[in-house]
Amino acid sequence: MFIKSKFFLLQCLALTSVLLLPFSLLGQDHTDEQLAAQYFREGRFERAAALYEELFEKNPTRLVYNNYLESLFAIEEFRKAERVVRSLIRENPGEIRYQVDLGWVHHEAGNERQARRQLDGLISDMQANPDAVNALAGAFESRGFFERALETYKRGRRLLGQRHPFHIQIARLYERKEDYVAMMNEYIDYLVENISEMERVRGLLQDAITNDPDFSRNEALREVLMRRTQRNPDNTLYSEMLLWLSLQQKDFNMAFMQARALDRRLRKDGEMVLEVATLSTNNENYNVAAKAFQFVLDKGEANPFYIEALVGYLDVKFLDVTSSYTYEREDLLRIEKEYQEAIEKLGVHRNTVRLIRNLANLQAFYLGKTGTAIELLHSILDIPNVSNRVKAECRIELADILVLIGDVWDAKLLYAQVDRMFRDDPLAHEAKFKNARLSFYIGEFDWAKAQLDILKAGTSRLIANDAMKLSLRIQDNIGFDENTEPLEMYARAEKLIFMNRLDEAIAVLDSVNKLFPGHQINDDVIYARVEIMMQKGDYQQADSLLAKIVEQYPSGLLADDALFKRAELYENIFEDREKAMNLYQELMVGFPGSLHTVTARNRFRTLRGDLVN
Repeated sequence: MFIKSKFFLLQCLALTSVLLLPFSLLGQDHTDEQLAAQYFREGRFERAAALYEELFEKNPTRLVYNNYLESLFAIEEFRKAERVVRSLIRENPGEIRYQVDLGWVHHEAGNERQARRQLDGLISDMQANPDAVNALAGAFESRGFFERALETYKRGRRLLGQRHPFHIQIARLYERKEDYVAMMNEYIDYLVENISEMERVRGLLQDAITNDPDFSRNEALREVLMRRTQRNPDNTLYSEMLLWLSLQQKDFNMAFMQARALDRRLRKDGEMVLEVATLSTNNENYNVAAKAFQFVLDKGEANPFYIEALVGYLDVKFLDVTSSYTYEREDLLRIEKEYQEAIEKLGVHRNTVRLIRNLANLQAFYLGKTGTAIELLHSILDIPNVSNRVKAECRIELADILVLIGDVWDAKLLYAQVDRMFRDDPLAHEAKFKNARLSFYIGEFDWAKAQLDILKAGTSRLIANDAMKLSLRIQDNIGFDENTEPLEMYARAEKLIFMNRLDEAIAVLDSVNKLFPGHQINDDVIYARVEIMMQKGDYQQADSLLAKIVEQYPSGLLADDALFKRAELYENIFEDREKAMNLYQELMVGFPGSLHTVTARNRFRTLRGDLVN
């Protein structure tokens, strides 16, 4: 035992000696570099310079060199800094960066004449070689000489001609200078000369216009494209890019005008306009969507896109009516009749499946004709040559209707069937989310959360966002005491709202407030009441409840949704432009990462009179 203990002690001593080595022999330079860096960060530049001088003589790394020079600048040891740089020029005659650093030293010392002579000479002596141009411009950029870098690229362009015009590099420098019109001109010039690089340029532009809080980059790109379109009306590239930009900005009115002009010029039979119509519908701009679908319908029944346009047009009319919350049953019956006439006229076949499915949705969820709707959806499954995907979409619709009438278990089976058939597909994600939501409705919180957590990543942003919100709602409201009763009551109310049993839902929500007045689920309870008030047409009460959410739960998951819905109310229902603008602006400033931010910005600009939509 004593021998083993002695052996263990020797091991510990050996290990201790190794651990102590960095403080003595092995890591002295490393320790000095850390100490120098600390002095440098703290602004104790004399001590930093002394240490960096020793380190530079032993191992002149790039970091040591840079910090050494800047320390010398800080203590105004410009002659020493110049000697350091000149020694490196002698040792590395081919390294242009040290030549730039000599000009940098003169500049920091206040010797502008010498700095100018040094830097001007480097540009004028530059070789007609793309590597030489990039090296010199890069050296200028690294020292903050952005104008010099720009001058270098422009001279390189003159020397090399169109072989190497350096558009991308110049565009990035203009961005640094905040000269966005010049920046956009460079990107578009690059695209004109390299049309195969369309995706790359769009990616670069998308990065630029997405990170654009004051919309200045967006406006610059639109200005450049508009000017070029006017000057070169026969070049469709500019119109195509303007259409792309309008879609990025969700400026669907401008997108429709551009798509219409391009469609006529390129004889696309309405295909480009149809794309705008679909995107407008998805973004709830039903006015533009209706005009775009009508444009295609006006081309006649022989047009290859006629049926698709008709389906879209009827869908938009249905959505436009039901989204207003002010419709009458007669409005819905009129749309139902139009659907039925269209199906009778076109026949029942694979190309009219969407018409039939939408009619079933109208009948089940808005007219109370669930039996008729279920029969319609079952009939689709018997139509020859209908794809499995379309049949799966109908199964999801059928499952939704089964939830509506309270047939929970058959609905779960249908959702699971679609999820199993289309794994890792957006259709499967939709089915999985609805199945998880149904499990939430009936109190199966653990299973629901497990499915929602899967959906939070790797799905469309909309599904992922909805999944995250519902998952967090479950997580936040179960509580440390595992008391699920408040959440169970709230979930039951949500199910009743889905089933359009609004008075019963209000009774359940009132019970949550009475039984658990201080529970954190109450912001969700308030928002559920908003949905009910909207459906009942009590907009003043809905607005009061939304304001309460923003005021009392500013950091909650529903704050941005509530703010956006308030803005919509003031824009569309109360017709108070100023108040709507203020609310949209509050959303943009307070919630820049919200899903509603882009739409809020466009609506704000429309109300301000910028004629975006």
